[in-house]
Amino acid sequence: MDTPIRRIIAEHDNKGKASFVADEYLTPYDPTTAPEFTTPDANSGFGVIQIHRSRGFPVDNMRQLSDPHKTLVPLADTKGPSCRVIDLPPAESGWMHRTLSLDYFVVLTGTVGLITDGGAEKILKPHDVVVCRGTNHEWVNRGQDVARIFGVVVPSKEIVTEDGVRLEKTAAGPIYDPEEEWWS
Repeated sequence: MDTPIRRIIAEHDNKGKASFVADEYLTPYDPTTAPEFTTPDANSGFGVIQIHRSRGFPVDNMRQLSDPHKTLVPLADTKGPSCRVIDLPPAESGWMHRTLSLDYFVVLTGTVGLITDGGAEKILKPHDVVVCRGTNHEWVNRGQDVARIFGVVVPSKEIVTEDGVRLEKTAAGPIYDPEEEWWS
């Protein structure tokens, strides 16, 4: 789980001239090793690469942001969209969780099971796309190799059932769901 990805960032200056401001390789890290953020090993449950994160919606493309890579980022940040890569080792599963977000996931490599809280499971292969609309779900690597998933997470409104029940996000603890910065 040490395969890097290449991240290229293009933006423009105050006069509207576009340029590349970053072209770098980002290596996965194990968030449980914060603040060292070591490369995942055989004992790691998963690896993550935080690619980008915005602060607000609609996104302000003129706002300078800090680099989210090798930081603890909430599973679903309420302040704006975020983008990440998740690596799951063979036979590893996450945990059943709900975020208040609209998630877009693409399986890049491997075989992944997506399980809902109703017990239903879909087996996903490379290039399969999942749209997860705030549902309670769990990821499981069903293959023999590391599975890699690319995801974009967009904050959503609260989910309220027809009988008025509010579906809360799952508490994930300070490693997987750190406190957000309270600036807009």
